[in-house]
Amino acid sequence: MKSLKGRLSVGGSFFYVIFFILALLLAGCGGSGGGGSSSGTSGGGGGTSGGDGTLNLSWVAPTTNSDGTALTDLAGYKVYYGTASGVYGTPTDAGNVITYALTGLTKGQTYYVAVTAYDTSNNESVKSTEGNGAAH
Repeated sequence: MKSLKGRLSVGGSFFYVIFFILALLLAGCGGSGGGGSSSGTSGGGGGTSGGDGTLNLSWVAPTTNSDGTALTDLAGYKVYYGTASGVYGTPTDAGNVITYALTGLTKGQTYYVAVTAYDTSNNESVKSTEGNGAAH
């Protein structure tokens, strides 16, 4: 399992963690989040499919591996999400972007999200710190 280092901003201070989500940005339906979208069932807590809610995500790309070497083979990110903390469905491949719009969610429902990075050999990092937000 590959580990990637990044920075998480918490109240203006920076902490080094194993890969991370920088922010969950909430936006209304049809708002731009860039990067792609996902429809279907969310994991955990019996999420519904076909909703019209959106949760926009963004993060900062890691630049180093956990051993301090330069990260030169980053291929993309996977987004894990569900309606219960720590319980996720099948991940969605976001591609190699730093913003992503989860769509097809239930408006007003809180979703819990974690992100992993993967390299060109399909080695996947550990999950980021979990974030959460309500779909709009």
